[in-house]
Amino acid sequence: MRRRALLAVAATVPLAGCPTPPWGDVPERVDGAEVILRREHAGGFDPEVESPRDAAELYRALEADPPRLVVRGRLLDGARECYRVDLVEADLTADRLLLRLTAEDDPDWEGEACPDVGEAHPYEVDVAFVDAPVPERVVVRHGDETVLDGTALDGTATNG
Repeated sequence: MRRRALLAVAATVPLAGCPTPPWGDVPERVDGAEVILRREHAGGFDPEVESPRDAAELYRALEADPPRLVVRGRLLDGARECYRVDLVEADLTADRLLLRLTAEDDPDWEGEACPDVGEAHPYEVDVAFVDAPVPERVVVRHGDETVLDGTALDGTATNG
């Protein structure tokens, strides 16, 4: 049976000088896996697509305990001061991990009007398979657009 979990990963404790912490404060659990969203890159990000377009890359740590998959990406949307990237869907089955991210209004934004500019929103989704096997495929969507469709176990991926 397929189970779908909607995630609202929003930190509740601001850091000094940073109104929106760049990570979720506790891991979310999705069908036996722990999922953490960071609003920054904790490691290198060098997508094949060298443009301001949306992009995502898959990093594997299958020999780790527990096994992990990390998706680093950027989502092009409105100004970073009033929008932030959010993980709105995580669906884990035996053969696929689906992650869907969007940029949504930042609840901490107190300005009157958001600047009309497009900016890249960096993110990283860290998935630890604590009580679930690593699925064969990983699909990452920004809204309804698929930006990564990869095989988790053998290293092949199609980046948007």
